[in-house]
Amino acid sequence: MPVKELRDQRHNAVLDEIAAARFPYPNGESPQLETLLNLPEPVISAGQWRGEPLYPDIVVVRRPGQWLELMAEVETADSLTDEQAETRWAPFSRQGALLLYVPAGRVKETRRLCKRHGVRAKGIRTWRYRPVWGLTVCEA
Repeated sequence: MPVKELRDQRHNAVLDEIAAARFPYPNGESPQLETLLNLPEPVISAGQWRGEPLYPDIVVVRRPGQWLELMAEVETADSLTDEQAETRWAPFSRQGALLLYVPAGRVKETRRLCKRHGVRAKGIRTWRYRPVWGLTVCEA
């Protein structure tokens, strides 16, 4: 299996687990919130940037209606790039609250990218997947 396919599978699996663990909406405490995932296919846009729709990995909306509550981007080690920060994170952060989920050990790099590209992230979280224990997410 090509490396890109393996990376995409890992990203999608981590995305699914983070969404289920951190954004389990609607639920009994927050029935007005709903979590939507833009993978494998785009479902909900969080606005537009330069005429193109913005599709963050995770979007939480408030119902009734469709009010943007927050967005989250899940990154892998090879997606922490200047291009990603400039073309995705920065536009997302201008639309609303953005959380970044990055691999453990990559917080300093993420903060540098945010500063360099004017990204106003609401928070940075780290994730680590260990085969025996599963996914661990921590606040940075």
